[in-house]
Amino acid sequence: MNDASDRQVLQKHLAQLPATHPERRAAVVPMMQSLQAERGHLDDKSIEEVAQVTGLSTTEVEELATFYSLIYRYPAGRHVLRVCDSLCCSLRGADRLLQAAEKYSGVSLGKISPDGAFSVLPSICLGLCDQAPAALVDDEAVGPLDEAALQALLQRLRQEN
Repeated sequence: MNDASDRQVLQKHLAQLPATHPERRAAVVPMMQSLQAERGHLDDKSIEEVAQVTGLSTTEVEELATFYSLIYRYPAGRHVLRVCDSLCCSLRGADRLLQAAEKYSGVSLGKISPDGAFSVLPSICLGLCDQAPAALVDDEAVGPLDEAALQALLQRLRQEN
């Protein structure tokens, strides 16, 4: 794609946002989420495009992109496993769960598995304390998790690919 067609795609995304975002500035996060769903992550060019369309500076867009932990500035696996490591989840075994996630996915924290299937990330408080230890898998809440449930989940995801 060229810059003009990329901006047209962004303008299309902006036009499709709900009326709850009447100001372009208010649409930045939904726009980033939409682009991420399409592209997998937001590279520097994506940040610049969002800034141009919304009228924010690239610095302001970058600040928002790095503040929201569900926005990826770098490529991630096809399946992203975010294991909560807050106090409640830690007390219920999140540390062991993170180690098991690395073991069963074949990827170190923050990296992409060799087959591109998985990324495993620690995440501070997912708001799932009642399901501790919990995780988000492709933005779907799962918990409480133990090693066996995690292993089964990762095997199922691997088979779906």
